[in-house]
Amino acid sequence: MCYSVNVISEISQLAKAFKVSNKDPQNEGYTPSAKISGFAHPLLPVISQENPDEIQLFKWGLIPTWAKEDKADELAKMTLNAREESIFEKPSFKDSIGSRRCLLLVDGFYEWRHEKKEKIPYFITMADGKPFALGCIYSVWKGQHTFSIVTTPANPLMEYIHNTKKRMPLMISHAEERRWINPELTKAEIQELMQPLDENEMKAEVLG
Repeated sequence: MCYSVNVISEISQLAKAFKVSNKDPQNEGYTPSAKISGFAHPLLPVISQENPDEIQLFKWGLIPTWAKEDKADELAKMTLNAREESIFEKPSFKDSIGSRRCLLLVDGFYEWRHEKKEKIPYFITMADGKPFALGCIYSVWKGQHTFSIVTTPANPLMEYIHNTKKRMPLMISHAEERRWINPELTKAEIQELMQPLDENEMKAEVLG
């Protein structure tokens, strides 16, 4: 799973790295942070399928378009992540995976290894140290854009770290970033992309 990310890059830096614009006025109020919890439902920088040439801020915790107002907060807590195995069938996600995919721009994410009663924190990044994208889906509820991080079974590195659930977020390689938000992808092509990243493209360090 993935409930904690790191976005220390300024949006202007992310715009340069991903070769997109930073024109949304809402971005001016964004403050980078080293440790961001999904349970706080923060606004985070994304590149969406509908606006592939600019960075926007979407709220973490997907609220489906059909959600009733009195259930919205409860749903958002349950949709921080979306399992790739059921994403095409689950009511909260099936309307988004085909036509509303986005890239969450991060510098890294956190996961914990369990050894008896001890929890050992790890910080995971791309091996090249550059900002990268997590594959996500999004929805628009009452004018608000919300998203969920897609998760996959863990690769060998993440199996060792996330040794209880053995899951990992969908890390998109630099070469596949634009493909994830290509509106012309078929279901089979989307499924092909929802695979664990090669561990050789990743770096993990134990936090003291």
